[in-house]
Amino acid sequence: MQKFIQIGDGYGDIFEMEALIQYNHQRIKSGIYLHTEGRPSTFILVMAPVRGNFQALYTVFQGIPMTSKHKQKYKIINENLEKYNIQKVEMSTRDPDDFYAREQYFQYMLGVLRLNNLIPPLT
Repeated sequence: MQKFIQIGDGYGDIFEMEALIQYNHQRIKSGIYLHTEGRPSTFILVMAPVRGNFQALYTVFQGIPMTSKHKQKYKIINENLEKYNIQKVEMSTRDPDDFYAREQYFQYMLGVLRLNNLIPPLT
């Protein structure tokens, strides 16, 4: 079972994500950026499954600005991914506003990530 876990608001999210990468880098499968045109990107930190096949997907939801002037969060995350040799994936997705609720968007993204073999299939 995969579960999206949203972390932080404002600048706190980047520091929490940085700590997750530094202290759990051996459990991390990949870092995934979900880009939507004209909006800040979403970042997902995919952890290895643990007991009972639970897999955490730590998320900074639409909190990574991609304008050339505001890419500091993007830079910090990428530096940490490179430091620990963690695979980085970038992809474009549908706008979360296309969905009635954020949970529906997350269900859609689980399907997209499974189809692209970025997370394991349901068992």
